[in-house]
Amino acid sequence: MFLRKIKDNLKKIHLRLALIFSLIFIISSGILFAFSFFFIYSSMSGSEDEETKRRLLNYWALFQSDGIELVILEIEKESFLYGDRPFFARIADHDNKTIFLRYPESWSEYSIESLENLPASKFEDSLILKTNNTEKALKVYTVHLSEQYLMQIGISTSRSVQLLNLYRRNFIFLLLILLLLGFGAGAFFSGRFLSPLRELNSALKNILSTGDFSKRVPSRGVRDDLEIIISMFNTMLKRIETLIHQMKGNLDTVAHDLRTPMTIFRGYAEQALSRPDDIQASNEALSLSLEQSEKILSMLTTIMDISEAESGTLKLRVETIELHLVMKALVEMYEFISQEKNIKIELKTFPCRIIADPVRIRQAISNVIDNAIKYSPDEGLIAIEMNRKEKQVYIAIKDNGQGIPKEDMPYIWDRLYRSPKVHNIPGTGLGLSVVRAIVMAHKGSFSVDTAPDSGSTFTISFPEAP
Repeated sequence: MFLRKIKDNLKKIHLRLALIFSLIFIISSGILFAFSFFFIYSSMSGSEDEETKRRLLNYWALFQSDGIELVILEIEKESFLYGDRPFFARIADHDNKTIFLRYPESWSEYSIESLENLPASKFEDSLILKTNNTEKALKVYTVHLSEQYLMQIGISTSRSVQLLNLYRRNFIFLLLILLLLGFGAGAFFSGRFLSPLRELNSALKNILSTGDFSKRVPSRGVRDDLEIIISMFNTMLKRIETLIHQMKGNLDTVAHDLRTPMTIFRGYAEQALSRPDDIQASNEALSLSLEQSEKILSMLTTIMDISEAESGTLKLRVETIELHLVMKALVEMYEFISQEKNIKIELKTFPCRIIADPVRIRQAISNVIDNAIKYSPDEGLIAIEMNRKEKQVYIAIKDNGQGIPKEDMPYIWDRLYRSPKVHNIPGTGLGLSVVRAIVMAHKGSFSVDTAPDSGSTFTISFPEAP
């Protein structure tokens, strides 16, 4: 149970980060300790070598001036301490036979007398006399006073060993304290810094459990990477919430818009069934039912086309088309429709070509012109002007109707959206959605400029053919 709890805690990111940084700290400290230990050891060893060689040089100089007797007399006058450190002195003849030896009584365990059993080659460099106690040793230095005599001085390394052990023990003790403090501080601060991630996790769990997209992760007011993630996450939640709200609204609108033709469809069918002997009435009912079914299929087909275009799966049968000829044909067709309201349509165009699906292009432009006619007053004017700019062909369709209310502007391109102020004008709320979807599928652009009681100008563009 305890091990499982530790394992679960180690799955937390802030504890993992604290552990990783602690490991990095341990490795870095180990490297630092190795270098510093080697430096201290080298410094102490070099200091010992320098001081001992200087003492040997003094004895050598005394031998050269006054002979071996005065060297022995000088050694006997001195204590066993070299500064604050004990030492031993040995003088041997050319056969390495000891003629003088002096050392502290406590050093009997070093077997200093065994030096005369060693070959002369061992005395070329300093050598170490060890005991069973690894922390105690004698470092022996040798100098040849002459061809007949050699002199050796040995210094205990116990002080150096004790200092190095003390340094190692204090370093490890301090390292453990810093490691514990560092791990605790790292876990605390990384936990504080990563708290937005926990809040994101909590928000996601809440959404998955409740389906409520209205909750937001609170901002910390610090512009860092985590704050950017929080901002993007909240923006994503807002968009999802808006899409869900629109989807519900769209479903309600579709259900409402389908209810009327379906009710009429059913009424005609009941009418035909109620009079089975009246063939003319039955045929008329079937004809009206087909008309209503055609409206339903047209609405559903339009919604599917919009969905395919928005998802990038709308199939386009592209070819090179003369856009100015398409515009002239559409204007001629809509002039018959606009005559009912005595609306005049003016067209300014020039020869240009685009690579597009001619059926879809006609559908998009027709929807804009149709809207302009529906929302223009009687005896109004619709001005259509084409122009070219930066390899784009622009079509501007301007009416002099009532304009679009400011509160409706953000939603006019949404599918099934209809302003509450235009219920007296027939429509499904799909026209501009189709325009946007088709224009986007052709890599074009769309925009609208409007003012109250001054009409609206819808502009769509398509890439011009090379």
